Amino acid sequence: MDENESFNLQEKKGDRSSSGGTYVGERGVESHDHLKVDTSVNYEAEQAPMSTASLRHGQAMRLDDLQLMEAERMVSRSTETQSQHGRSSMSRTRSYPSQRVDEFDEATTQLHERAAVYQPPESPTTKLSAFVKKVHNSNFIVRYLTYIVPVVLLLLIPLLIGALKYTDTSVGGVKLMWFSIWLEIVWLTLWAARVVGKCIPPAVSIISSIFTNNAKKWRDMAKQLEVHFVLLFWWLAVEISFLPTMKNHDVDGDKRTWGWERTLNKLIIVGLVWTILNVIEKIIIQLIAITFHQRTYDDRIQLNKFQIGSLTKLYQFSRARIAEDDEAFEQNPDLGTPQSIKNPLQYASKAGRVAQRAVKNVGNKVGDVAGGVLADFTGRQTKNSSDPYQVVLALLRTTSGCQVLARRLYRTFARDGFDTVFSGDLKEAYDDNEEAEAAFSMFDRDMNGDISMEELEGVCVDIGRERKSITASLKDLDSVVSKLDQVFMFFVFIIIIIVFLTLISTSAAGVLTSAGSTILALSWMFSTTATEFLQSIIFVFVKHPFDVGDRVTIYGNSGASGLGDDYFVKEIALLYTEFKKMEGHIVQAPNSVLNNLFILNQRRTGALAEALPIVIKYGTTVDQMERLRHRLVEFVRSERRDFQSMILHELREVTENLSLTLNVVFFYKSNWQNEGLRLQRRNKFLCMLMIALQE
Repeated sequence: MDENESFNLQEKKGDRSSSGGTYVGERGVESHDHLKVDTSVNYEAEQAPMSTASLRHGQAMRLDDLQLMEAERMVSRSTETQSQHGRSSMSRTRSYPSQRVDEFDEATTQLHERAAVYQPPESPTTKLSAFVKKVHNSNFIVRYLTYIVPVVLLLLIPLLIGALKYTDTSVGGVKLMWFSIWLEIVWLTLWAARVVGKCIPPAVSIISSIFTNNAKKWRDMAKQLEVHFVLLFWWLAVEISFLPTMKNHDVDGDKRTWGWERTLNKLIIVGLVWTILNVIEKIIIQLIAITFHQRTYDDRIQLNKFQIGSLTKLYQFSRARIAEDDEAFEQNPDLGTPQSIKNPLQYASKAGRVAQRAVKNVGNKVGDVAGGVLADFTGRQTKNSSDPYQVVLALLRTTSGCQVLARRLYRTFARDGFDTVFSGDLKEAYDDNEEAEAAFSMFDRDMNGDISMEELEGVCVDIGRERKSITASLKDLDSVVSKLDQVFMFFVFIIIIIVFLTLISTSAAGVLTSAGSTILALSWMFSTTATEFLQSIIFVFVKHPFDVGDRVTIYGNSGASGLGDDYFVKEIALLYTEFKKMEGHIVQAPNSVLNNLFILNQRRTGALAEALPIVIKYGTTVDQMERLRHRLVEFVRSERRDFQSMILHELREVTENLSLTLNVVFFYKSNWQNEGLRLQRRNKFLCMLMIALQE
């Protein structure tokens, strides 16, 4: 074998590779001073050129596979981190069946799905913190016993002293032994209430599954109310046990109630009233949050989940097909290589690739099997180290990732000789034809029966953008619900103060009457704030005319001309909303003012039309205007991805027998939420209109 055939040492001119080995889109700078080693073989029969522009664009992006590998590596690292955390707390059990956590639940944990959980430091600096972390990550029985036993033993000291040695010793007229017993009751009923509280979510889930199809919603609600019910049960047990224990065990045997007992009992009643009002307030907040989120975002969330589920199935099929093609290529190395250039390096390279893939697959499979065993032992649900769903979510976080995913799917499903994907090409990736048709209609927005790579990229980018928009909206509205929760808690606090004063003081009625009269006299000071607050609540929770990321037109006195302006919604708070103008300015508007204005929401609007007025010369015939319309109709039919196949024209006015004003009305395929896309389509139509007028 000639050495010049296997290692071609030559000067490169106009090479498409940069010095770093990355393909670029323009010719390189000529260099005559350096030799470049080309290990490829120059065949007489060159590879056939790519047939279409879309296929050429899809196969030219050599970095797509690298970005996909990076996304899979990120998912694998995240899975390993979760697995290590699971092993550190492998003995901890779940009180309800675990489900796969979706990004909406993980990144935008709703107020009605949020629990305050103590998280110990990852790297404890003291022995005490290390011990607390070890206890926290242990089995719940060990954890509870660690918390309960020391206090029980501590309280047992005065109990035994009063029972065995100093039997006549009293605390406020009550025997020391029975007073210590009541303290034990207070401590033990706290943990008994905690155990009962942990049983509430499973019980609610079972009961709600009988009457509704969404048991998870009510189970999550009960999970977040668990601590509040625990406080209620505990305080109720304290109230029930206090007076009977104290009155029946006086030192002198008399069953009278001492003054301090009456006072302390009133304080316990105040605490019980607080726990009852707190539970009622939290239930109202949870119902508001659940109802509002479902009414506002349920359709968008379900649609986005279906879209991502479709992308996941397509990507999973794509990965399986590419793996099969790689194995077939490795098993048939003669397909693309002439016999004359085979050498031991080729077989060594092949063996290295096979070994590397085998090691990677074995490592992933061993890790997945170990994770499955751990999941069976602990009751947790684990994800595969290369879960397609997580890879798709990782790619959808960025625009470039969305485009990489789209190009990967295009290269998988586009048949040779065609630059589009047809409905039948997607059916292999789905279990039934109905789901495949629904997925195809999701991508085929122009409804022309095929999908181009540009359409795939646009749909994937829109799916990722919609997901981020929903996430941002949910975060802002959770903040709004939190503010509403704080306001309600303020009223609960006022009620508790009134109850406390009523129980403690016999003359509290007069004090409250005097205070009420004073507040009523000063009500004019709070009327404006109260009105603004109520209007804001109605605007955000009832009307809710927009979400974060929406493009809106506010009619009224806003804008430079005072006639309204276009904005993008940046943040929604309880009392105000922040907008971003097209030029980049940030504008803040009170919700009470927006409550009285007309608001146009571009995202919620369907496909729109636009009228372009043009001035034509006087004497233009109807036949000429019809020829112009037919020419524009041909254009919009050829651009069905951007425009609807319909053109209207209307004569508006005659200017002193000198000219005519003609309105040309064309119809977009979508709304004006995406300003860049709207301008691109508008400019395209205007250029065609100019050409048609010249013709």
